[in-house]
Amino acid sequence: MNHVSVVGISAVGGGGKTAASRRLAGVLGDAVALHFDDYEESNVYPADLPRWFADGADYDAYETPLFIRHLQALKDGQSICYPMGGTIVGPARYVVADAPLGRAHSDSGRLIDLLVFIDTPLDVAMARRILRDIELADEPLQHVIAELAGYEARARPIYEHFQERMRADADLVIEGTLGIDLVVERIRSEVESRWAGRTGPAGPADRPGTERRGRSQQ
Repeated sequence: MNHVSVVGISAVGGGGKTAASRRLAGVLGDAVALHFDDYEESNVYPADLPRWFADGADYDAYETPLFIRHLQALKDGQSICYPMGGTIVGPARYVVADAPLGRAHSDSGRLIDLLVFIDTPLDVAMARRILRDIELADEPLQHVIAELAGYEARARPIYEHFQERMRADADLVIEGTLGIDLVVERIRSEVESRWAGRTGPAGPADRPGTERRGRSQQ
């Protein structure tokens, strides 16, 4: 296996990272996708988010041992046994990973070659979460109430801090209100310009809705 490139996609909850990573893996061809939520059983999150935020918002407090181990294995050109369904995944030229913690999470962030942040307005992301809860939850009204209760006082400052932190570390920032096809096309174009030697009349930074950051090309 030649060099494996890891594309991490970050967004606030409801920001579109899972949909984008799934679609991107399909259009890249020789690619696999890792979805952060599929590692729920092995991940350990801070028990008290308001206290975690007040204490400095250390993203390394999120423990994701299996996710990191699998990401490292795929980056090394190996295959893994995926936690959902037990299927064998990889090896592949590209690894597209839901990376909600971006490079703020040291152990997983060091494995990311291209970090994309989908910059979705908080009200849009919340509306998407509510619609998702209504569709999927056993008790949708209770989920909606829980989502809205204390949002302005407690959750919103955490989301705002998250967006500022992820935006600052990203190599590519894309507006989250764009359609999924356009979001994925702009990421695909960036991937190919970095690693497939593709050139064209207009790269992602030349189009509205996309901001390319100043990290060195790899």
